[in-house]
This record gives sequence, C-alpha cells and structure tokens, in this order.
Amino acid sequence: MKGIKALKAALIGAMFMIPTLAYGQAYGTVATETLNVREGAKLESPIVKQVGLGEKVEIVHQQDGWLKIILKNDERAYVKAEYINVNRVVALVDVNDGLNVRDYPSTENGKVIGRFETGDEISVLYRVGDWYKVSQEGFEGFVHRDYVKNSSDVDFLSYLPTKKLTQVRRMTMTQEEAMAIMVEAEQAAQAAQAAQEAQEAQNAANNSQSLNKTNSSNSNKKPSSSSSSNKKPSSSSSSNKKPSSSSSSSGSATGQAVVSYAKQFLGNPYVYGGNSLTNGVDCSGFTSQVMRHFGISLNRSSAAQYANNGYHVSRDNLMAGDLLFYGYSGRVSHVAIYIGGGQIIHANDERTGICIGNAFPSRGKPYIGAKRVL
Repeated sequence: MKGIKALKAALIGAMFMIPTLAYGQAYGTVATETLNVREGAKLESPIVKQVGLGEKVEIVHQQDGWLKIILKNDERAYVKAEYINVNRVVALVDVNDGLNVRDYPSTENGKVIGRFETGDEISVLYRVGDWYKVSQEGFEGFVHRDYVKNSSDVDFLSYLPTKKLTQVRRMTMTQEEAMAIMVEAEQAAQAAQAAQEAQEAQNAANNSQSLNKTNSSNSNKKPSSSSSSNKKPSSSSSSNKKPSSSSSSSGSATGQAVVSYAKQFLGNPYVYGGNSLTNGVDCSGFTSQVMRHFGISLNRSSAAQYANNGYHVSRDNLMAGDLLFYGYSGRVSHVAIYIGGGQIIHANDERTGICIGNAFPSRGKPYIGAKRVL
C-alpha cells in the first residue's frame, strides 16, 4: 500500500535542439569524480569534454572496453566502460507465448502480477540470480532472464548491476493497479488544468467588473457624454468574454493549437513512466497529456495508442497534431507529435527531455506509421 501511495504521489507531482530520435540502448551515470570524454575509442584520442560524478549518459554502442555515448549537442563520443554505472538497459521480450511478470524473483515463491507480450520493449534495471528486475510504463516486476534479449547487437545486459536475493523486496503492485494509478494521475492533472483555467476565467471576469465600475464612475462625472461612455463598458465586456469562449472550445482546436500548447513544455525533463508535463513525462505520457488538454483521451502506452486511437494517415498527408510512431521490427515503442515541416515534438529521452527533432531520421528507431486523433 505504501508503494502504491508513493507512486501515485510521484506521478501526480511529477535547450531547444534537434537530436536524432530516441535510440539509446542503455543508460547510466558517471562513477568517478572527473571522466574524460574522447573523440575515439582509445586513450590517444583527443578529449572533447569532461563529465562529473553522477552525470547521466545515454549509451548507443560498445567497442573494446569503451562505451559510445551521445553528447548534448547530439555528437557521439567515447568513455571507458569501467567508469560508467549502467542502471537501465532497453531490451525485448523474447518468448512466443508471452511472459509472466512476478512480484519476486522465483517461480515457486513469486506471484504473477502482470504479463508482457512477445517483442515488447522493456527496461531492465538489474539482475538477481537468473532473474531481471524490469519496468514498463510505471509497472515493475521480475522476469526470468532466459526470455529477455538485448535490443541491439551489443550485450548491454551484461553491464547491469547484480543484487543478492536478500537485497530484493517483493513488489506490491500489479500491472492492472499500476495502469489504474496512471489513469488517476492523468485525471488529477486534467482536474488541475481545469482549475487553473477556471481561476484564469474568474480573474478575467473580476478585471472586467473592475473596468465596468471605473467606466461607470467616469460617466457619472461627465453627464453630457454618458450615453456614449455607457456603451463602452458593454463593448469591453463583450471583448472580455471572447477568451473564455475560446477556452471552452479547446476540444475542437486545430493541430496548430495542439503544437503551440505542446511547445510550452520544451526542455522539461523526460521521466520513464512519468505523467507530468512539468516535472517529468515519457513519450506516450507526453502525447496523452497534451491531447487530454484538448479533450481527447488516448491510451497510455505508445503501442496501445497506435493500435486503438484515431485513424491511419499516410506519410504524404501528415498534418500538424498527428501522432507519429516508431519502433524496431514493426513494433511500436515510441510516439511523437508532428509539428509540420518534417519535424516532431516529443519526450525523447533522459538526455534531451522534451524536444523537437527530425520526423524521419536516418538513424535510430524507424518510422512505422501515423494516426490522426483530432
């Protein structure tokens, strides 16, 4: 129960550049006070920058004891693998009939609390014996390592930390409960947004009332022009009502309005499983929260959005506000909002946060398709 409350609180509570689409295969932090980042995978290579203890890195490849990382300017560089603590690896479920997720790393003592399907993209956090601690869309549990494979040709799973069974706690939340909490967090965010809009409308009404009183007072001082001055407050009152009317019709907003709203959150952090446009959100959380502002309800995961929401549109007919989907081997694992001009806005990854990028990158996760929900 404490775990559920903590997750619920985190979800509710939780620069501009054009990088390639999210395609890090592993993530970690610097494990030494100062680490040289080099142009190539050898000590003789020039140093391009230095990073400090605890700084986050996105890893895309491995070469002879060196890790290839992505820098903030989207350039690639190398660091010695021994100085990086890998804490999350992107992996794929590799079993034909689906994979049970258990609350404890044991077939005998672990209760089934969820299920992944073949080809699902998951995050692997650490290893305990023959089991992996994994997460997906805010849900966590344990799966047997035999049914999980690396998402690239590099064995990043071997870089993960290991824990003893005595260091592991039993999970207390099922997959269904985790999804319910996400829905509740989304509803809370929507309620907070509605309250903010109501307060803004009230402030506008108060300002209008104050203006009317001022005009009325001025007209009483000048009887000869009272007729014309009395008309002005009426006109002012009418103009003040327009923003309120526009706000109430946001559900029928155009794609450009969606894009304008989404751009308000550029630079905000990426948090895997997050639902807060301000404090942290992942790719599908970003699209669902942005669209929710316009009265459109989406499924929580990128794969579910592609399968269930809106209707398909061709690449040649894309419009601002369309949802674009990406993934390997035809399986959706990333979603973004098309903003026009061959660009997207999306919650990319931990390195870039919410940013604008190329809709059809030459490297990274391939484009799969688009859906229109407006």
